Amino acid sequence: TTHETTHATTHATTHATTHESTHATTHETTHATTHATTHATTHETTHATTHATTHATTHATT
Repeated sequence: TTHETTHATTHATTHATTHESTHATTHETTHATTHATTHATTHETTHATTHATTHATTHATT
């Protein structure tokens, strides 16, 4: 009985820990990727828009 209980507890703990770690890692990776992609897209769009506006303004003025 003690052996079975220990085995069951160990198995349950290992399973739960592995599951949580995997879930947390996946969540963090997804979050980081999404954040980086959003940031890069926003940055590039802003940069491109600013550049285009400046270029157009300069060209029109000149």
